[in-house]
Formats: sequence, structure tokens, C-alpha cells
Amino acid sequence: MHSLEHLISLPLRRLAETLESCAPAEADLEPAQWLSAVELLTMRLDQSFADLPTEYQRTCSAAFTRTLNNAVDVGAIDHHESVVRRLNLSLTLLRRLPPSDQLEILDSERLLDLLLREVPLSIEEARTLSSDWRTRDIAEIRTLRRAKNLLSPGLAIAKLVSAEKMEPELKAWEQIFPMLP
Repeated sequence: MHSLEHLISLPLRRLAETLESCAPAEADLEPAQWLSAVELLTMRLDQSFADLPTEYQRTCSAAFTRTLNNAVDVGAIDHHESVVRRLNLSLTLLRRLPPSDQLEILDSERLLDLLLREVPLSIEEARTLSSDWRTRDIAEIRTLRRAKNLLSPGLAIAKLVSAEKMEPELKAWEQIFPMLP
């Protein structure tokens, strides 16, 4: 059994190996502790990922995915939040490293596909709802905010990796983005 205190004491490589290997088990940590594990790993990856050899980058990428999934499974965060966290960390890392289809966390194509799959409404719905969003009910405003929270890092990733050949759907989202609440 691994406690949060034990995880905090580990250097990044051991932390990633531990989290990637399913230790701790979901039951070993409370939901708030899983959220702490996500935040701990995110912080350590932000600080040191670029300096790691490729084999450790693979372990860290897998550990991040597994830790996010465990946090969702125990109710620490919802699926939407896990996608936003994934996109934000990937954006941070892609600002320092080139895209790589060998590492999920740096696979810009996979990340942009994820963005387009997860955005909670169509471009047409977003255009209609955002034109007068202040008059909308709270559920519609929340949906628009969820879209904006995904689009903010997602569009930045798209610009970073393919500014001159951005997909038409992403270009359409880029035009709507400033109108979202």
C-alpha cells in the first residue's frame, strides 16, 4: 500500500513508475488524495519532463494517463476535468518539446482529435448560444464555459504545431472562441 505522503517523497522517475504500475491501487487513496497525486505528477512533469530520457518520458506519459483515469474512477475529478488537465499539461510540454506520436502526452494529432471529440456542442450551437450568452440559462452558460475550457489549451496546441495548416473545424472554433463566456 502506498500513501500520499510516500508518493510525495518520491523523485519523478520513481513516482511515475509507481503510479504507472497501478500502485497505489484506487482503494489506497481517498478521492482528494488522488486529486493531489494528479497535481503532484503534473507539477513534477512540468518541471522535469523535458530533461528525461525517452524511456522515462514514456513511463511518465503512461503514469499521467493512469493517474487521471484513477482520479476520474474514484470521483476526484470528472472526465471533462481530466481532458482539460491533459490538454493544459500537454500544451505546457509542447512549448518545450516537439510533438511525438510515440508519447501520448506529446501526440498533437491525438490531442486535437480528443479536443474535437470532447467539445460539448457543435460549432453552430456555440455560435448561436454565444451571440447572447448573458440571456441564457445557467446550464447553457456552463456548457459554453466547458467548451471554452477545452478550446483554450486545444487551440493553443493547434497553433503551436500547425498554425499555417489548421483544420477548418479548428479555425471555425478559433473564430467563435472570443465570444464564449
